[in-house]
Amino acid sequence: MDSAQGVGYAQWFMPMNPVSGKRLRGLELVSIVAVWLAALAPAATRAADVECHLEGVADPEILKNIEATLSIFRDEDRDDLTPERIRQLHERAPLEIQKAVEPFGFYHPEIQATLTPVENDEFEARYAITLGEPVRVRDVQVSVAGEGKDMPPFPRLAAEFPLKAGDVLDQRLYDRRKTAFASAAADSGFLDATFSTRTIRIHRDENVADIQLAFDTGPRYRFGPVTFDSTSVDERVLRSYLTFKPGDPFRYDRLLAFQSALGGATYFSKVEATARRDLAVGHDVPVHVTFSTRPPQRYEIGVGYGTDTGPRLLLSAEFRRLNRSGHRYSGRVNISQVELSLSTEYVIPSLYPDIHAYSIGAIAAHLDPDAYTTDRFAIGPTRSQPRFGWLESITLSYEHEDFTVASDDGITNLIIGGITYRLKRADDDIAPTHGHRVDLAVRGADEALASSQSFVSLTATGKLVRTLTDRVRVLLRVDGGATSTNAFRELPPTVRFFAGGDASVRGYDYQSLGPLDDESHVIGGHLLLTSSAEIQLRLRGKFGLAGFYDAGNAFAHIDEGIVEQGVGTGLRWQSPVGPIRLDLAYALRHDDWRVHFTMGPDL
Repeated sequence: MDSAQGVGYAQWFMPMNPVSGKRLRGLELVSIVAVWLAALAPAATRAADVECHLEGVADPEILKNIEATLSIFRDEDRDDLTPERIRQLHERAPLEIQKAVEPFGFYHPEIQATLTPVENDEFEARYAITLGEPVRVRDVQVSVAGEGKDMPPFPRLAAEFPLKAGDVLDQRLYDRRKTAFASAAADSGFLDATFSTRTIRIHRDENVADIQLAFDTGPRYRFGPVTFDSTSVDERVLRSYLTFKPGDPFRYDRLLAFQSALGGATYFSKVEATARRDLAVGHDVPVHVTFSTRPPQRYEIGVGYGTDTGPRLLLSAEFRRLNRSGHRYSGRVNISQVELSLSTEYVIPSLYPDIHAYSIGAIAAHLDPDAYTTDRFAIGPTRSQPRFGWLESITLSYEHEDFTVASDDGITNLIIGGITYRLKRADDDIAPTHGHRVDLAVRGADEALASSQSFVSLTATGKLVRTLTDRVRVLLRVDGGATSTNAFRELPPTVRFFAGGDASVRGYDYQSLGPLDDESHVIGGHLLLTSSAEIQLRLRGKFGLAGFYDAGNAFAHIDEGIVEQGVGTGLRWQSPVGPIRLDLAYALRHDDWRVHFTMGPDL
């Protein structure tokens, strides 16, 4: 009974079909309602298109600012535009254009704005702009007060203010000088610096402007005591990473450099160095450091591939904290088609206030690239310290080699002394947008000091990364070297110079370039000079394209030999451990193609 009544109740609400006189079924009713809703929907919901044109502005900087400010220009590619929305954006455009040109000194522009229907819901928006006469500076008053008023660079920043009487009012110059004042204060320890006055008074009727800028440095702050969370590493090891001393003017860049240096130590996964202004005594700001500690041991098994090495296997172990003095030990095995090696290193870090770190390393290796074969054993100590912003390393090693290079066979026992300097500056270690690296080295051996041969070798490497636009990056590299000896053919291949390969001249096999013997076998050279220029275009996400030109060779003499050249293109993918590179290179003189595959940081 209840079920039947329910059916009847539902049917009572079903409307009648005016043609058949029968009640409509459910699907028929839904279809009719959908048609009604589509018919009743306002026309404004239909998609529309607009094409924008800007006329009368030649200055690319002004034009770029207009495009960035103009809403209708920014939204012209949107899929949800409607005719009504386009009209609203068009009405707003003259005011937006006026605001966009004011920072360049133009406060009386004339703007002719037209919106023309083209067909259906397509429009053409055109804006003819006459900038008119710019506002000019009539009076400039810049002053500095506070404890730092007579300290560099504040007097110079005030005296050389970029806007003078009669200049066009370019507010970009005004804003840049304000930023320069604020940056100089932060870099000099004036943490409370402020602008007591910062006004631009524009007299539109006279088309002139008066500038008043008053900067107060306030008191100068200094670094106070540095404290650390308790840790299993001796505090003297931690203090050896300090980039400042208590009493130095407080600078945030020095604090960040200290945090970055300590964060790069093998002991910690995370470091936070915090300036505690709330605990300042007078104007001395204490610094407190907290840590997240890494596990004391680390083991790694890795596989990879490179066109220079072929498939490779890596086995490594690292003991990060052998004692409270921070001693550490590492071992590494490399297995590939051209190398079988075992290397170890024991590191003794510096203890504050000493700045020297010491290590002893050893390596046993069998190297077998196309140009030579050698069995090598080396062992020796290294002392490292920062000097003049560079990392200086002094080395002394015993090196034994049993080698074959073309027709040259030999066994050498060398006591090699050397010194290297490294300078690296980058905004990111893995994926830098701006940075450079320079490596300089000199090493040598003498028969009078228990060596089988005498030689002196100098090498230099420079790398540069620069970002030109949001999507374009340039990488430059130069490698050079020279060896002086009276018995070159008796030297082992690790002292000779070879060129070619992934990190040298692409388009050629690994270490396949250099002077030849009488049988046209590569024997290496006294001199090395290679260079590379690469431009990268970022695509979507972490992918990019690259084009490159490499040139260079190893030479027997400066006026002999051929500069080999390689050009090509490649793909880039930014991985967590650095870019992965797949290149197709063409050797210009040999009319040959070669694929190169590498990975790792650019610097």
